[in-house]
Parts: sequence; structure tokens; C-alpha cells
Amino acid sequence: MTYKRCKFFLLILFLFLLTGCAQKKDPAEVQTSFDKFTTELFVKEVQSDSLSLNYALSKPETYGIKNDVTTLGEFSVPKMQESLSMTENNLKKLKSYPYDLLTKDQQLTYDILKDYYNLDLTLGDYLYYNESLGPTTGIQAQLPILLAEFNFYSKDEIDQYIELLPCVYDYFKDITNFEQEKSKKGLFMNDSVADSIINQCEAFIKDPENNFLIEYFNVKITEFNGLTEEEIKSYQKRNKEAVLDYIIPAYHLLIDVLYELKGTGVNDGGLYNFPQGKDFYKCLTEYKTGSDKSMEGMIKMLDSAISNGIHNITTISLKDTTIMEKYLDFDSFPITDPDEILTDLKGDILDDFPAPVSVNCDIKYVHESLAEHLSPAMYLVPAMDNYENNNIYINGHDVETLSLIYPTVAHEGYPGHLYQCVYFLNSNPAPVRNIMNFLGYDEGWATYVELYSYHIAGIDDNLASFLESNNLVILCMYARTDIGIHYEGWSKEKAVSYIMEFINNKETAERIYKVLLEEPAVYLPYAVGCLEIIEMRDQAKAELGDQFVLKDFHQFLLDIGPASFGVIRDYFEDWLKEQKK
Repeated sequence: MTYKRCKFFLLILFLFLLTGCAQKKDPAEVQTSFDKFTTELFVKEVQSDSLSLNYALSKPETYGIKNDVTTLGEFSVPKMQESLSMTENNLKKLKSYPYDLLTKDQQLTYDILKDYYNLDLTLGDYLYYNESLGPTTGIQAQLPILLAEFNFYSKDEIDQYIELLPCVYDYFKDITNFEQEKSKKGLFMNDSVADSIINQCEAFIKDPENNFLIEYFNVKITEFNGLTEEEIKSYQKRNKEAVLDYIIPAYHLLIDVLYELKGTGVNDGGLYNFPQGKDFYKCLTEYKTGSDKSMEGMIKMLDSAISNGIHNITTISLKDTTIMEKYLDFDSFPITDPDEILTDLKGDILDDFPAPVSVNCDIKYVHESLAEHLSPAMYLVPAMDNYENNNIYINGHDVETLSLIYPTVAHEGYPGHLYQCVYFLNSNPAPVRNIMNFLGYDEGWATYVELYSYHIAGIDDNLASFLESNNLVILCMYARTDIGIHYEGWSKEKAVSYIMEFINNKETAERIYKVLLEEPAVYLPYAVGCLEIIEMRDQAKAELGDQFVLKDFHQFLLDIGPASFGVIRDYFEDWLKEQKK
């Protein structure tokens, strides 16, 4: 009896060992397969529409992509559902890779993708809560700039651009159909938001014959090398016809449908008042901030930042009794020319940041037909294989705007978006990471360094600290009010009352309330993202003491690159341990 049991045990052990040998995988093969998988994800995604492809790659043939189909893609619930199914499949395939056999860089990509896909699937529960329109960040506001900066690498791209313009009408038709579906479900925007979008559209198409997309193209095509006079005139004619026949009608279509749907919005308050609005806002907040804090934890962080900021302002005021006079009299930074500011910043950041990669940057100004509804400035992310040339748009070039533009240029340029983006692209990350959206990291970093820039702008140091604390308090107040409106159900009266604790002007407070109501979570990536970075920096200072080097901390964040803060935090803890050694 004992002998038989022994034989049985040995047989099981042998089979176990045999199975283990059969399942053992070669790390090199796993790593090669993983790279192929993530590259395929990238290729499939950038081919979804011609605009994304043009912004992502200057030479798509490098990835075996044939750029022969012109499209803006499709905007519909069935398309969203199809995308979610693909996400589920991609996540399943991702999890099939043995994590321990991947390289460190691949493990980082794995962690980021897994987190990204899980959040995407969670948001998929609220498809009809999606909103592609918005007075400032909506597609109708952003598209003109994106079209204007369509990259012309050769004549083929010029032809494709003109072929792309008719697609705008079809895409806007998809959007209007979606808005009509939302209306039937009682999820359409309120009349105030609709009016703001209508006004923005009407301003853009006010003068069709001299539309921004006609004027800008005419200049751009003239400066393109290698074209004959006859070709230039032909392209200008084709572009003008396409703008008049498709772009202008697309905006008219949007205006007409929004007018038709006005009055069907049943909610004059925040997302909180929709059936699933509170839950959707929670997911939207996680997506936009990249923070894994609970809503209550986020509220606590914002309230604490506001309290600390007010304390800092009070301390500065006690230390410098003339600070309020300096603040009230302050009307200009020493340098006001954006190009000179970029040059100044590139040199001044070297003490606390890694040396920037040498690239070109053109400063451009927002067309007057778009100025009222676009943000103060914007940086356009370049193609991953052509990041030597960059563009920053500034909204307004009057003396008053430029006199205070220094921190804005820091936000968009050095050491902000341009610097961080180029640093990341220069590190040759996995291609798929270049098309993932991490607003919290991107805007959090840019806001963090914008506050830093006050101290290298050449102004009084007490005034720099005052401006830094004051602006952070105001930004956090915006974010806190946003959460109050859309997550806690604050009424207009309560929200305006809260804002007036910081800004003693009811008209301004009501205007801020309107902006926050129109575009939920619009300020959260800036405020929460910045605070997440400050929180890690302060933790590193506390734990490392004299060993803490600000430049090393900044390099850690830059080397990690765009990701959710939940993922970054895990790597940050490992970085801290290494620093302590």
C-alpha cells in the first residue's frame, strides 16, 4: 500500500515538473512579442482618423501605414461600443503577458495601459453623458486650430488636407445626431451652454469669404517650398471652395440643431442633478486628473491647499508690509516679448531641471474670430518623429496681454508643455504611450512649473511668492467649486457665495460659476495634477532631508512621463528608496 502511494506521488510530481517545463517562456520572446503587441495598438489607433495620423507621424510608412484613406472617423454610440469591445480584448491580451519577464520599461508601459484601459471601461457605463461640445474645449472650438496646423510634409498632405475638409460636415452631422439622442434621454445641455456654443460658432463663420481657414491657408501654401504660382493658386481655390462648401455649412448645421434642441435640457444645475450624473462625474474626475484619490480625499486636498495658501499670503503680508501695494501696482513682468521669454526661461531653468532638448518653436497668435472663446494660450503636440518643430499659440498680442504673459509662456513652453513633451519624445518611449491622454500629468506639470516661474521672472521675491500662493488658491477654489456643483449638488447661490469668499465681486463670481457649469472638471487637471506633484515633492523633501535635490525629483517625473498618479506613486516610492541608499 505504501509503495503504491509513493509511486502515485512520484507520478504527480513528474507531471508537475513536466508541465512547469512546458510552460516556461523565453524572456526575449516575451519581450519581443510585447513590443509587437503595443506597436500594433499604436498603429491601429493612429489610423482611426487622418487628423490623428497627421499629428502623430510625419512618416507613417515607417510603421507600414498606407496613408490612402481620408477620414475624421465616426462619432456615434455604436462606434463607442465597438471601441469598448476592442478595449476589453486589448486588456485581456495585455494580461496574458508574464509581467516578471518584461523589461522595466515594458512593465511601466504595462502598468499604464492596464490602468488606462480599466478606467476607459468604467467610463463606458456612461456613454450618453459624453460631451464633445463646449464653449472652450469643445471640438467646434478646437478644430479650426487643429486644421490650420495640419502638417504639410509634401504635396500629398496638402491634397489630403483639402480632401479632409468635406469630412468635417459628416463628423458634425454625427455630433448633432448624438446631441439629438441625448435630448431624447433628458441629458441635453441647458440653454445657457447651448447659447455659448452657438455664439462661438457664429463668431467663427461671421465672415465666410475671409474665414480664418482661408486666410491662414493662403499664407501657409505660399510659404511651402517647391510649388509653382499656378499650383499655389489652384490649391488656394480648392481650399476656399471646400471651406465655403463644407466647413461653413457644418457650423451652420451645428448652430441650427442646437437652436432646435434648446429648451429640451431639463437640468439647469450641475451633473449631480442627472440620474447618474454624480457617478459619471466621479469617473470623469479620475480620468481628467489621473488621481486615484477618492472624491472626499480630493476635496480634503483642495481645502488644505487653499488653507495653506491663505496662510502663506498672510505670512508674506506680515513679513513685508508693502506687499499689497506691490501686488496692486504690479502690471508687467520685466520681459514681455514671448520669444525673448522662451530664451530667458531656457537658461534660467538649468539649475532645477535637466537641460532641454534643442528644438525650434514658433509663437503664433489666435485669429480674432476664435479669440473670445479659446484659452489664453496653447501648445500643439508635434509628431513623435518630427518634434524638432513646435508651435505655441497665444490668445492676444496687445500690450496688456503681453505684459503679463511670462508665466503663461512658462506653462506652454519652458519648462512646461513644450519642454516636457520634447523631453519625453526624445527618450524614445513605446509608440503607444504617445497617443494616450493624461491631462492630470500634462496640465499638472505645466501648472506646477508655471508657479515655479514666478521666482525666475526677475521680480521681487516676496511678490513672486505672493503671486504663486494667490494664483494657486484661486485655481484650487475653481476646482473645489467645480466639485461642489457637479458632485455635491451645490446650487448657484451656494456656489457664487463660496466664490465670493475669494473674489469680492458678484458679477465675476457668477461668470466663474457659468464657466464651471458649462464644462465640468475643466480646471481639475490643473489644480489636482499640480497638487499631486507638490505632495510628492514635499514627501521627498521630508524623507530625504539634506539628500533631496529638486532637479533629481523633476527628472524622475520627466523620465516616468505621462501616466496616472496612481501608477506614478508606485514608482515614486521605489525612487525614494533608491535615493535613500
